[in-house]
Amino acid sequence: PNFFNGWGDANYAGFTQMNIQNQWDVADWPCFSRYYVTFPLGSLPSSAKVVNATLTMYMFGNAGYDADDPKPSFVQVARVAGDWNEQTLTWNNAPPVLENYGWTVVDPMQAGDPPAKPVTWDVSGAVAAALSTGQPLRLALYSSDGDYHSGKYFWSADAGENLRPQLTVT
Repeated sequence: PNFFNGWGDANYAGFTQMNIQNQWDVADWPCFSRYYVTFPLGSLPSSAKVVNATLTMYMFGNAGYDADDPKPSFVQVARVAGDWNEQTLTWNNAPPVLENYGWTVVDPMQAGDPPAKPVTWDVSGAVAAALSTGQPLRLALYSSDGDYHSGKYFWSADAGENLRPQLTVT
């Protein structure tokens, strides 16, 4: 894509792969990327008490040119108040986050890792908060890293059933 004329308004609906990345060099602003995902909670009773909830996403790669380029990433998960339309969601019109609920240090893929490496976040508080308001769980995942080559590549909600993000609630 022509990053300089449309990156902030680009939409990636339907893509099976996505990137979560940030870095300190603003000259590389096309590398800034976050991921938004919604999980309906309608199958949980409104009186349910959340004991534990985890978000699992499946990583398949990372940024970098050489094997020693990729760096660990500090990927945060936040609850989002507003709804969005996947077909029109962009960096420029994405709803703001309400509150951070967790983080995970995501190490780069290594030789011997499974081709779809599971990465998990504790989202217990976010699920409980969403459930208490009767809303779906709306999340944004983003990185606060500054290093070059700190981006992590995950399968999106449009990937196959065994690859897309999963929410597990107890």
